[in-house]
Amino acid sequence: MESLMAYKTEDLYSKAIEAIKSNNLFFLTDVYAYLGISHDTFYKHFPLESEKMEAIKEAIDKNKARTKISIRSKLHSSTSPTGLLALYKLICTPDERKALSMQHHDHTSEGEKITNVTFEYVKPQDSDK
Repeated sequence: MESLMAYKTEDLYSKAIEAIKSNNLFFLTDVYAYLGISHDTFYKHFPLESEKMEAIKEAIDKNKARTKISIRSKLHSSTSPTGLLALYKLICTPDERKALSMQHHDHTSEGEKITNVTFEYVKPQDSDK
């Protein structure tokens, strides 16, 4: 079992931020795996509501946002119909997405949402009588 004393929170924090930035990490599991520590040790040093945990999550979110922007940019400049359709699905309205979908099923009644359905069980009559 890892000893909490074996790691200094400040050192782990600095290494975590550096690992996130230099390796484009997207998930907390990647961070503590990269640091070579367990899930439990990571969360003992960085409780969920701590400022350091918030900074780590923010660094991860920046990586995600930067990567999403890069992907959307590549899709935008693509001449591939598949890439263009993927981008369109990301940015279209719900009605446009519905029109594009080949699998859309309207589970309403003439545009009205079905909210209450009642079933009545009718006992079969005995045919011997």
